Amino acid sequence: MIIVSQDKKRIINFKNITDINIEFIHSDYELRASFIGECESFNIGNYEEEERAKEVLAEIIKSYRDYRTAECDGYTNVLQETAVFEMPED
Repeated sequence: MIIVSQDKKRIINFKNITDINIEFIHSDYELRASFIGECESFNIGNYEEEERAKEVLAEIIKSYRDYRTAECDGYTNVLQETAVFEMPED
């Protein structure tokens, strides 16, 4: 599965992510991803409310679960629908 950053400037292979967390930075809640072999994390989306950031994190989890299930079970249509997660706007 890949994730497209909110600003559409970064495509991330989910297999290379070690964690995604929510940080409060400059009046926004940022979803930040850390990658294998990198010392710093990168912003993949900004949200005004912490609750919205948590909702988006839950959407990523659901999308990944659907993707993994489709990948293991060979459901081509579901796999195509879940192979890309685009970070939603606020």
